[in-house]
Amino acid sequence: MSRVIIDVRTPEEHAMRHIEGSVNIDFHNPEFLSRVSQYDQDTELIVYCNGGGRAGRAKTRLKAQGFTDVSSYGIMGACVATGAQVLYQDAQGD
Repeated sequence: MSRVIIDVRTPEEHAMRHIEGSVNIDFHNPEFLSRVSQYDQDTELIVYCNGGGRAGRAKTRLKAQGFTDVSSYGIMGACVATGAQVLYQDAQGD
């Protein structure tokens, strides 16, 4: 099974720091569900935001859309869960 790490924060937040390999799909963007729907419903989705609130709401919406393997975290919890590192803007040479 494949796994996708989704940063549900704004593009500006994502640019400042994000988990390596994550895809930025803003939870508040009207196209949120259509963008996530590109993935198979049995794909493992790990969604995160800063503290976990938006990610929790995203998880609820994704489960209601039929995704079966969704977990939600704050950024540091997602880092621990995935084993990936957090990349900061300065570390990327921006």
